[in-house]
Amino acid sequence: MTGLENFDPDWLALREPVDHAARSQRLEGLLAARLADRERVRVVDLGAGSGSTLRHLAARLRELGVAAEQQWVLVDHDRALLARALATPVAAAASVTTAAVDLADRDALREVLSGADVVVGSALLDVLPGPVATGLVEVLSTLDPRPAVLFVLTVSGGATSEPAVPGVAEAFDADQRAHGLGPDATGFVADALAAHGWSVERDETPWRLAPSPLLDAWAEGWFAAAGVPVQPLSAAVVPHEDLLAQ
Repeated sequence: MTGLENFDPDWLALREPVDHAARSQRLEGLLAARLADRERVRVVDLGAGSGSTLRHLAARLRELGVAAEQQWVLVDHDRALLARALATPVAAAASVTTAAVDLADRDALREVLSGADVVVGSALLDVLPGPVATGLVEVLSTLDPRPAVLFVLTVSGGATSEPAVPGVAEAFDADQRAHGLGPDATGFVADALAAHGWSVERDETPWRLAPSPLLDAWAEGWFAAAGVPVQPLSAAVVPHEDLLAQ
């Protein structure tokens, strides 16, 4: 078992607009170019949660000229979040189905990824343990033909705040590494993919947070992970990275 936590749907809803704004338009454009001549595209969304990537990327691909029929498979271990995702219709997607899969189960993972044209995941890699991430790369690398892979909004560490609070970013990053790959995730997965012959591109996609409920919620978790009392913040930059492999 991966041991992944179940995420609060209210937190996911708070972060969704900022996530959508932060994503790499360049990497999305490269993905769209790959799909330009397809009649059908099967997209498998790992760690799909309540469907944020579906709501963003289905429409974004249309905007970038991908006319293909989009068939989405949303994969998560949290059935309640998957039910929420299905409750929100997405016009750009021809069909949406769900699968409850433990990402540590390589056989189940291989089955759900079979026939995928695109594999996506948002805010996923940093919460994976190293062996699970390694297994994911190995399964992806056995697929024939190989899909395009787009992992986005992976935390990359070193958040800064106004006012500055010394030591908190380092403590938070250490806490992230204690529960998964944390800030090392994009580099770890990029190196593993490259070792299996993938071509990998990366872009920085930071959150830039002004005063808002999202900043308040993020700061609460940031300080708590560092074991210090919450302090009011006026702004924060939270580094993330997007990765495209083909």
